[in-house]
Amino acid sequence: MLFLEEGRDLYSMMARPSLWGKDYPSKQTFFSTLYRLKETGYLTEIEKDGRKKYIATLKGKTKIFAYLKKDKKWDNKWRIVVFDIPEIKKETREFFRGRLHDLGFRKMQDSVWISPYNIADKVEELIEFCNAEKYAHYLLVEELDNRDVLMNLFNISEENTTQKTRYSK
Repeated sequence: MLFLEEGRDLYSMMARPSLWGKDYPSKQTFFSTLYRLKETGYLTEIEKDGRKKYIATLKGKTKIFAYLKKDKKWDNKWRIVVFDIPEIKKETREFFRGRLHDLGFRKMQDSVWISPYNIADKVEELIEFCNAEKYAHYLLVEELDNRDVLMNLFNISEENTTQKTRYSK
């Protein structure tokens, strides 16, 4: 899926099965899947140097992220997004919340979301996409008083941490 991120030429990708590994699809399967992803808003088509290229949209990138394996070892740091998007931008605010959830964040309060996953680049893309730079802040936090509750929420055990903090049992 990296080629979607980089906007590589899909026709070249189809001509080089070695890039796909053992799960190389037929051309018909590939192009019907490509069409479906474009129609559902996961891909956007651009033309560059006279060739069609496809790039994952924000919706597509969040879907891709949902399928990525997360690190098995947690670094004991929490990622918190705090935002206050005005009522006149309610649609943007609701979209922003939905995408935070798609990225693996969970709600602490309506405008405070938390995640143990190191995805700062995706959060920055989301903030930029929503033009929310004035309204949203990304925090990296090492210690929280309700750590056990949050670890339970994300199914993180003490064995899956890389270090212990003063709040560890």
